[in-house]
Amino acid sequence: MAPTNLTRLAIVRCDTHAYWYGVFMDEPDVLALATVHDEAPTRPGIHNYFKEGNEYTRLKIERVEGFVISKLFDRIFEKGQDESGNPILQYGTYPGRAEQLSQTFFSRPAVCDTIQEATEDVDAAYIADSSSPGDGADHLELARPFLERGIPTFVDKPFAATLTDAQEILRLAKANNTTVMTASILAHTEVGMHFKNRFAEIGDPGLLIVKGVGSANAAVIHGLATAQGLFGYGVEWVECLGATPLECIQLYYPDGREAFVINGSQRVFMQTCSFFASAYSNQGVVHSPPIGDPEFHTGTRRIVEMFRQMIDTGKPPVPYEHMLEPIAIIEAATIAQREGRRVPLAEVWDGKV
Repeated sequence: MAPTNLTRLAIVRCDTHAYWYGVFMDEPDVLALATVHDEAPTRPGIHNYFKEGNEYTRLKIERVEGFVISKLFDRIFEKGQDESGNPILQYGTYPGRAEQLSQTFFSRPAVCDTIQEATEDVDAAYIADSSSPGDGADHLELARPFLERGIPTFVDKPFAATLTDAQEILRLAKANNTTVMTASILAHTEVGMHFKNRFAEIGDPGLLIVKGVGSANAAVIHGLATAQGLFGYGVEWVECLGATPLECIQLYYPDGREAFVINGSQRVFMQTCSFFASAYSNQGVVHSPPIGDPEFHTGTRRIVEMFRQMIDTGKPPVPYEHMLEPIAIIEAATIAQREGRRVPLAEVWDGKV
């Protein structure tokens, strides 16, 4: 039976992930989701991945009950002005995309002019981020108004651009008696969990190699989530190889295990956005199948279930130290690459929240 008291959700930033996660939280107009529009160019792609086979009017996904999207606030980034004084929008931003997102859901969420308006009369918030800015640089700014009002908030990956910002987000949540979470789909897909179960075929692996999809923070976080979903948390040392920023991050665990996260150009890997992993032991090796867009929906639903759980229980479903560790790894890897040395994670983070 569906809940009678629905959680009124505010979504901030109406990008691809707002659609991707939104369809798990509220009832979409499936035909609208399939419609091409200049202000929502990525929307049909969501429909294509989620439709039930060749049935364009049905989605194969299972919604998480208890949500209704009630408010939308978009964040449009600009790159100065043109010769006529009009703002130049960055790639991936569209002035009318909030209205198009609203038209995609039967609940017709209200489009807000300010983020303060979006904090009013809502029970939870989701800060979306698929590509702009892509490094989490504004996540503290966008999460703050909700957390200061005691509203539980899900912050999309990456949690923040810096460890300082990430720690401030957690401080705000605790200071205002609320909760916050972040999670990467790559740590929660069914195919990833099945691959981890295959470790039993080769005993305890000591080496893990993860093929990522790029060196932007958002992509690196996904690669780290893949590694930590398979090998766990508690990284002790970090090295960084390669000529480009964060091209190859090597993780060292206290028990001697190592994980390589390769964040090279997609072109090197046949232009695929899928992640792959290989685990090695002294008894053999196992390789994962692709973990990409067609497989992501299982991880998405699991994360939305965790969000639902957080709202219902008032407890974070992801330990706060697990939310900070990937950001600390990126900061340590940046130092490691700049200075050409192995960096202990303790050099940038004391392990506390």
